[in-house]
Amino acid sequence: MGWVFYSLTTVALFALWSVLGKIALRTATPVQTTVLYGVAAALVALVAIGFGQRTAAWSVGTLWIAALSAVCGALGLLTFYLALDRGSASLAVPVIGFYPAVVAVLSVAFLGEKLNALQVVGVALAVAGVALIGAAG
Repeated sequence: MGWVFYSLTTVALFALWSVLGKIALRTATPVQTTVLYGVAAALVALVAIGFGQRTAAWSVGTLWIAALSAVCGALGLLTFYLALDRGSASLAVPVIGFYPAVVAVLSVAFLGEKLNALQVVGVALAVAGVALIGAAG
């Protein structure tokens, strides 16, 4: 299976995660929900390893960027739940969903990737979309 399948599956799972997260916050706190996410993530990782997903050597020298990425993801998860807890999902999630446009720009700046004209238009439309959602909220 290729990247498109996994990307679209991620979209579906992230959409469910967002809606179910908002529902969960009716009875759980953002911190409780973040802890449960961490437990679920660990279980998913163990299952993936059990199915033979490759793992590399576990050394600080090789994994420090991965660890930094994980910390950013965990903090982002907490702020995601805080945004859902304090705002409506229909406004918070689309604004949070702006991050791929930020990734596109950072990829050009730091990873040497190139955006074609259509991708630049997509980033511009994402910026416009967030501005419109922000203005409505």
